Amino acid sequence: MKRIVIALAAAAVLATVAVVGWNVMNNESVATASGKNHTVPRDEVEQKTADDFARPWEDAPEDVECPRGLRAKQHDSVECEATVDGERKTLLVSVVEVNGDEVRFDYSGLGASKGE
Repeated sequence: MKRIVIALAAAAVLATVAVVGWNVMNNESVATASGKNHTVPRDEVEQKTADDFARPWEDAPEDVECPRGLRAKQHDSVECEATVDGERKTLLVSVVEVNGDEVRFDYSGLGASKGE
């Protein structure tokens, strides 16, 4: 009986760690597409990227600049420039899912900005 209790407790701990880890590592944002071009506006992409890109092991960008918004189309992406710790970096912001007007997008770092 004691072994079963220990095994159940260990399983509960592992499940909790998995859920917390997924939430910490998941760097998706959700926004609403609008307008005649059915896009997430550029300023909203920039703001969500600045707010949501940072994780416990990353510093939040001081600012983010994108050349355009995101079209509500699967795999649409835009390269944005972010300033992190005074250094310009390129981020790829990509649509991962579209459900009506709801657009889910995530981020990946591409390294130093092309201008550096």
